[in-house]
Amino acid sequence: MHERRSLAEIPRPGRREHGRYAAIEFLTWLPTGLMLAPMVLLMSARGLDIAEVGLVGGAYSVTIVVLELPTGGLADVLGRRPVLAASAVVSVAALVVMALAHSVWPFLVASVLKGVARALSSGPAQAWYVDTLHARYGPAVDLKPGLAAGNVAGSAALALGTLAGGLLPLAVRRDPLAAPVWAGAGAAIVLLVAVLVLMREPSRTGRGPGRAAVRLAEVVRDVPVTIVAGIRLGLADRALGRLLLLAAGAGVMLNSIELLTPGRLAALTGGPETGGAAYVLYVRLPAGPALRYPR
Repeated sequence: MHERRSLAEIPRPGRREHGRYAAIEFLTWLPTGLMLAPMVLLMSARGLDIAEVGLVGGAYSVTIVVLELPTGGLADVLGRRPVLAASAVVSVAALVVMALAHSVWPFLVASVLKGVARALSSGPAQAWYVDTLHARYGPAVDLKPGLAAGNVAGSAALALGTLAGGLLPLAVRRDPLAAPVWAGAGAAIVLLVAVLVLMREPSRTGRGPGRAAVRLAEVVRDVPVTIVAGIRLGLADRALGRLLLLAAGAGVMLNSIELLTPGRLAALTGGPETGGAAYVLYVRLPAGPALRYPR
């Protein structure tokens, strides 16, 4: 009885908070889903060889790895809303550059910008949701339903965006492989508007310019220490080290599939547009979250 009473006393937020968070998560992942299917085929069609396509993809991953920790602290210093809005702006710029690129260097610039946008968007929406519910309902509020709804919305955006990005070139005559990328840029603009309208941050003390500069300096100083501590832990803990090696091997295997399969399917189906559709229907969607950009 006591346990039932305790559970009943836990505040449960309404649909408004869930809906806003789910909408932001959906729009955060929709641009990524739209541009995934035609990305390799677009670069190949514009003259990049396999090595250059791999270099562009590697630049994206390296950018995320380098910036994940520093940008993670920005949301605490500057606020969740400004950081996620900045991510949307950078995402628009990245996708526009990608849609217009015709050589390896513009694609590299677009890839780095996409990595910056991904690193900036890693965490602010979740932190905003938690902060909002704690401010409105108290620290005992049940966070699990809303966080689960956000994860479902993000996965749905990836699935629907990938499907649309793979099929859209079949319906477009002029520069069809770039059409999903332009659609992704449009979705990122919608995300920017949604962030500015839907994300109302609770007031927080100690957010003046001087305090923000001090906190930002602390975050930057802590990055090397955190990286070194993580490397030492991975080397000292055998189980964790094996898990990291397994993850690295799986990443190499899945990246190889993503790099080589679209071109092969384009050759088998007679064109890059049909190859992209086949890749979505027979490879990426059946694989689900296994073939997915780093979060």
